[in-house]
Amino acid sequence: MAWSCIFICKLSRFVPCKIMRNRSMHLIHRNHHYFSSVRTFASLTKNLGVAEPYVQTDSDSDSEEQQLNDLTDIKLQILKAGLDFVPEHGWSKQSIALGAQSLGLSSSSHTLIEDGSADLVHYFNILCNEKLESYLNEQYSENKVKIGIQNYIEDALENRLKMIVPFVSKWPEAMALLISPLQVPTDSKNLLDLVDMIWSLSGDKSLDLTWYSKRLSVAAIYRMCELSLVQDKSPEYTDTFNFLHRRVENVMDASKFIDNVATSTKYLPDFSAGALITARNILGMNQLFR
Repeated sequence: MAWSCIFICKLSRFVPCKIMRNRSMHLIHRNHHYFSSVRTFASLTKNLGVAEPYVQTDSDSDSEEQQLNDLTDIKLQILKAGLDFVPEHGWSKQSIALGAQSLGLSSSSHTLIEDGSADLVHYFNILCNEKLESYLNEQYSENKVKIGIQNYIEDALENRLKMIVPFVSKWPEAMALLISPLQVPTDSKNLLDLVDMIWSLSGDKSLDLTWYSKRLSVAAIYRMCELSLVQDKSPEYTDTFNFLHRRVENVMDASKFIDNVATSTKYLPDFSAGALITARNILGMNQLFR
């Protein structure tokens, strides 16, 4: 309970950043063959600490941009190769070094990855978010209404959690790396990107304060299920996915209730209406922990 409250407080500090994106996230994005979206490549470029080059002339700009693209491409290849060694060596610099060696590079090439092990986890999370986005676009491009929002949210989170399963024995290491104060901003952004993508592809068009509560609710569910997954000893992790089902069901029930409450505010004095709006957003989060 205490951990969950701390998580929500920390996470809520980064929600406004989701609206006003850092301009530096979009500096380098052209002609990259690993990711299909500008958003993902730009995010990872930021995570890897690639800075904007100082531009003196057009020719210098082209040359420096090409060098920066080449360097970033090498970093991404090293991280991609490093994932193959995580099941045995964990989220470590050793996995990154072995990944570099498998590409024919020196093992010391792992020093190109500024944040080392943490960047390997960030890379994995961004890659998984990209895969989930492709899945949701293919699976629900035409039948979101038929399946229902509750089943859609549950399926999205279940598929995202299943991407951790091949690394589940080492995932506590990853979680420990990401609670470092230096990594919290990047990890929070990746989590908010995940839940924002899920809600955006659901067809939800809400622009009021529920925009925040919906995303924070799903983010909290994902984090709780992540904790459950690393401790789950049940066959096929059924305990975790049953837990997921109950939490999503709770959130959907709470959402219906607070939406009904919202429609009544137009008949109340301004003060009472404001109190109800505040209450419905609090309820949207409190329902998670009942």
